Amino acid sequence: MMKLLIMTLTILLAASVYTLQVTETQATSVNIHVLVFEDYDGNIIEKAHFAQGSDLTDYVLPEVPERLGYVFVGWSGEMPSEMPDADVYFVAIYMQEELKIRATM
Repeated sequence: MMKLLIMTLTILLAASVYTLQVTETQATSVNIHVLVFEDYDGNIIEKAHFAQGSDLTDYVLPEVPERLGYVFVGWSGEMPSEMPDADVYFVAIYMQEELKIRATM
């Protein structure tokens, strides 16, 4: 039983080395960039890494933290359909709530 286990492990090791050598010869470089969502204070809400050209059409935008006295109106830019060859940063944009009190006597 032990002899069979050692023989199996030796074959797996040899196959792994061969696979690694083949992979090295066929390797290409991949540019990885970051997609960052920040709140109004610059705190990171969400951060994700994608290879250049990755499909972003199904990416779900993060929930934005509430800001007392303000209403979230959107992000500082438009979400690309695929990851560009650059890092992308979005900042939450808020609009101040306006409260009008009218007193009549």
